[in-house]
Amino acid sequence: MFCTRCGIAVDDTARFCSQCGKATRAGGEGPTVECAMPKRLTRPMYEKKIGGVCAGFARYMDADITLIRVLWLLITIFSGIVPGLVVYLVAWIAMPADYSAPVPAGRPAGA
Repeated sequence: MFCTRCGIAVDDTARFCSQCGKATRAGGEGPTVECAMPKRLTRPMYEKKIGGVCAGFARYMDADITLIRVLWLLITIFSGIVPGLVVYLVAWIAMPADYSAPVPAGRPAGA
C-alpha cells in the first residue's frame, strides 16, 4: 500500500504514514480515513500577488482567491483606503509565510 499524500510505501497494518503522518486505514482495515489536520492561517508564497494575505484567507476559508481579492478591494475602497491598507499590513506581518509547494492533483509527492 502507498500513502496517498506523499507516495511512499507503507506497511499494510500501519495506521499512519511514517513520512508525513497521514492516517492510512482505521485499525489496518476498512476504507481510508482523512487525517483531521487543524487549519492554519498562513500566507502561501506560491500563490501570492503582493504579500499572500488574500491567498491565505482564501485557502483558510476554502474560497476562490479571486473572490477574496475582489472582496478585499471593495471593502478597502468603501471603508476608506487607510483602514483597508492598515488591516492588510497587520495581516501581512501577523500571518506566517508558508513556503511548501503544492502537490499537483493526481500525482503523489516524490513520484
